[in-house]
Amino acid sequence: MRALLGERLAVVPGEFLTFGPEAVANRVTEVPRIAMLGPVLNYEETRGLVDALTTKHPNLGLIVVREQRSDLEDWVDELSLHAVLNPDATDETTVGLLDRLASWLIAHGHAETHDFDAPLALEIDDLPFVSTAPVTQEAAPDPADEGAFGTDQEVEIEAPTWEFPPLEAGTATEAIAVVAPKGGQGKTTIAINLATGLAEVAPNSVVLVDADLQFGDITVALALQPEKTIVDAVADAAIDELVLKTTLTHHVDGFFVVASAPSPELGDQVAPAALAELITRLRSTFRYVVIDTTPGLGEHTLVTLEHVTDAVFVTNMGVPSLRATRTEFELLTKLGLMPGNRHVVVNQVDKNSGLTIKDVEKIIGAPVDIEMPKSSAVLLASNRGVPLIHDDVRDPAAKAIRSIVLRIAPEAFPKRSKIQRRRRSNESE
Repeated sequence: MRALLGERLAVVPGEFLTFGPEAVANRVTEVPRIAMLGPVLNYEETRGLVDALTTKHPNLGLIVVREQRSDLEDWVDELSLHAVLNPDATDETTVGLLDRLASWLIAHGHAETHDFDAPLALEIDDLPFVSTAPVTQEAAPDPADEGAFGTDQEVEIEAPTWEFPPLEAGTATEAIAVVAPKGGQGKTTIAINLATGLAEVAPNSVVLVDADLQFGDITVALALQPEKTIVDAVADAAIDELVLKTTLTHHVDGFFVVASAPSPELGDQVAPAALAELITRLRSTFRYVVIDTTPGLGEHTLVTLEHVTDAVFVTNMGVPSLRATRTEFELLTKLGLMPGNRHVVVNQVDKNSGLTIKDVEKIIGAPVDIEMPKSSAVLLASNRGVPLIHDDVRDPAAKAIRSIVLRIAPEAFPKRSKIQRRRRSNESE
């Protein structure tokens, strides 16, 4: 954009969204004529920016830069946008769109020809990173301060305020294993978002166990920095309930995490029986226990399936993965380890895969419960360190994950007050 527009381009970094869309609008000192809103902004962020910018600059031309996805029509219908630009558009297409919008603004009396001799486009940068801890109101830097995000800025972090709510007598607890025959199926993404959704109905009474003992990456995907891991949680000292709780890491969305082992060697030291005991003990404290398992049907995964009420089986539309899923089902049935509640999720559904859902069901020998469409929003949310169902609630993949949550907890209908994305601070490492 700088190469195309030169001095006509003004940029507001996406970090200022930490302080709300009005902070972004206040950064615009000139009178902009066209605003381009970056491609990784979610719906709520985009709507907030549109409202804030058009309130301050009613004649502003608005372009959203976003790939063609099934939810794009809703964006166009519900937001006051003038155009949509594909992130992969050529320079020629981009300049042509800007010129046409400029001509339209002039023709409709929203601008003068000489206005476009001045800065033309305001670009809202993509959010570059996300931190895990909220900034206190007193410590938040002033958005108008040019040095607000300097590396020397000290930020005071709020002290944790969570607690472990006691389980009422007679409350049935549930444990849900998320299983996949191979890696790369989306198992971890589903486990994270399942825990997030369940925490909406049982705040601070959900624990997510990263039982992918060699290469678990839940804490990375959630931008958490655990002090202790599953190795500490299964140690002899953690037999005491209070000690066990100190091995948990709290997430801002209202659930706890048992982090995976810090190295494959230490992960190998966690015995299957110790993992089973950990699941049992966690069920005595938490309403929901979600376990992200090691891919395949190794000893740790098998013992996990012995101690859960539900299993979410995840596969994609590749024939090798589907056949492996069928083999998994046949083996678990033969061993008598198939949980009473089975939920089959086909991830990364793509109409161009050459297979239909009926073909999938024929290959795996079981009905499909949830179809989760392929979506770039999944990777974007993971890179931000934010659960997808709280990052882009309108995304089709987020809606599919919500359906999984509802199968476990039918009362988990989303409420807007609960699904607004929590802002993270720009915290120096």
